Amino acid sequence: MSDTAQLDPASPLQEDATGACENCGTPLQGTYCYACGQSRHNPTRHLGHAIEDVFESIWHLDGRIFRTLRDLLVPGRVAIDYLAGHRARYVAPFRLFVILSLLTFFIASLSTDIDPDTAIRLDGDSDISQAETVAEVERRRDEAIAALESRRGELAEQAPVAAAAIDTAVSAARSQADARIAELREASPATDDTPGAEVPATRGKKPGRDEEAGAWDAKANPIAIAWLPGFANDWLNTQSDRASHNVLRIRDDPERFVGDLIGAIPTTLIFLVPLFALLLKLAYLFTGRLYLEHLVVALYSHAYLLLSLLLIFVASAIRGALPAGASGLGVVFGLVEAGLWAWMPVYLLLMQRRVYRQGWPMTLLKYTVMGVLYFMLLGFGAAFLFTYVLVKM
Repeated sequence: MSDTAQLDPASPLQEDATGACENCGTPLQGTYCYACGQSRHNPTRHLGHAIEDVFESIWHLDGRIFRTLRDLLVPGRVAIDYLAGHRARYVAPFRLFVILSLLTFFIASLSTDIDPDTAIRLDGDSDISQAETVAEVERRRDEAIAALESRRGELAEQAPVAAAAIDTAVSAARSQADARIAELREASPATDDTPGAEVPATRGKKPGRDEEAGAWDAKANPIAIAWLPGFANDWLNTQSDRASHNVLRIRDDPERFVGDLIGAIPTTLIFLVPLFALLLKLAYLFTGRLYLEHLVVALYSHAYLLLSLLLIFVASAIRGALPAGASGLGVVFGLVEAGLWAWMPVYLLLMQRRVYRQGWPMTLLKYTVMGVLYFMLLGFGAAFLFTYVLVKM
């Protein structure tokens, strides 16, 4: 009697009447086909199998995700074991990186809640475009910048990424002031210091905002964000019409900007991780390790950083949700956040030492040089990300 005839169609392990793989037709001898690897469980026939298939494909919830996260807490353990050939026990590095990336910044977007009272504003009583003298323009400009600077700490505490928008708003305030001063001086030299002097007919128009004011003039009123490199500011001014519109959108709706910025971070990291692996390759050029081995180290090190950020966002959200009387718990969660931040560089140093097995002097030297270079890459990445979102949002 054939193997197909001996199989019981009613068996809970059998998904079809033939006992053959639905994909390649090979007779099955277990849960998975030994020829192509497909499971005999058919997710289209059983709801339980369908749910299991979804979770397994995303999380691989067969124990490996939990084992990987547990061992990831020990600097270098997962990378060392994976490179030694013990791959079956761990989630693959790129899969883990993608999962933690998406989860971390999804939680970050949920925990980002900017109080409207701390939103970036330039309008109202201190509207620069309504000033009638140069002295008044300067006063309103200084008031607006002082108000923005005072909100920097509040905004950073609610959503650290959102604080970057402060610099954009400060730049916008300076640009509006320069444009208004130019208008006043062009209309009448007497307006420089004389209250109530003649005001040009264009008073009240806001470059980049009022439709009657036309397009933002990048030459007369350039966007200049102090912490961006020169090429980024130059590019912003080539896109000045759209960028100036978005500067005002950031001022009025900072949460939208922060959401777009957070959503673009995972894609930016995907480009930065291979560059970090290249730095590892150059630093350990004579170790005989292949670039892909360094990429594994880079992916697992970034996976740990993402896991730490995830815990920081969770702790920050819990701390923010605590009632006013729970100051003790707030201090505890604040210490947890500080501890996670402080442990990150120590973890990376220990991981580098354990994976590459060099002495402490050379490890510290390479770690320092790589750290400086990578922070420069992060700076360029942040500048590019900020500029891109500012123009494209």
